[in-house]
Amino acid sequence: MSDEILLEVSDGVAVITFNRPDAMNTFTAGMMDRLGEAYRRCDEDDAVKVVVLTGAGKAFCAGADMSGGGDTFDTQGEMNFSSCPLSFQAWDVRKPVIAALNGHAIGVGMGIAIQADIRVLAEEGKYGFLQNRRGVVADFAVEYVLPKIVGMERAFELVVRALRLTGKEALEWGLGSRCVPADQVLETALEIARDMAVNCSPLVMGIHKRLMWKGQNMQRDDFVALETKMLHHTMGRADAVEGGMAYVERRDPRWSSSVTQEWPEELN
Repeated sequence: MSDEILLEVSDGVAVITFNRPDAMNTFTAGMMDRLGEAYRRCDEDDAVKVVVLTGAGKAFCAGADMSGGGDTFDTQGEMNFSSCPLSFQAWDVRKPVIAALNGHAIGVGMGIAIQADIRVLAEEGKYGFLQNRRGVVADFAVEYVLPKIVGMERAFELVVRALRLTGKEALEWGLGSRCVPADQVLETALEIARDMAVNCSPLVMGIHKRLMWKGQNMQRDDFVALETKMLHHTMGRADAVEGGMAYVERRDPRWSSSVTQEWPEELN
């Protein structure tokens, strides 16, 4: 793992950190490769139950690295890249992904954050999809994901008008679930992650996440059929027994499920 992207795992929680604090964690091609690699490693490692994504220093990710000035988006050569350029996207990770937006998240930084499952905002941060003000279309599938999070009209204004919001404004617009002082963002995200890692079945968390993402594009009856299969898949397994026993015995559950070994084929 490059020193531009750090990955640490402790007590079931993986922390991925953008590590270019002197450059406000602006996004480079190297970071793109490493983030996809980090997501994949978290997905494949049963020791990881929840993923937290954050930035070193005072920013989460203040957009693309524009040290090239006007040449940053002036690509005239072969264009064989995707607008979702990571080798492994946040929605592919079979674990909850929490974006701890400890500071500014602009452009690509906000696109990366919007793919996460939960977002914690910093009061002091500035947030926005500003690509329209740079003359290019937004990436990371924000036009697809954002309307499902905040509604069409707000998504339209955020992307087409390219608004820049404060942390509290971003919370009001529905871009996150919590807004706290910047120095509390990471710990707030870690508290959520630790609670999930201890108290929620890893396999069931992954199935719930995949059901929510897949369900956005399914007919109701088709979805009910799939959800039913997943209910049948989880009932009677060790975690289903352990969850009930832990509740009766008033103790933390001891989960034994494996996302990699027990994943249902229907959700691939």
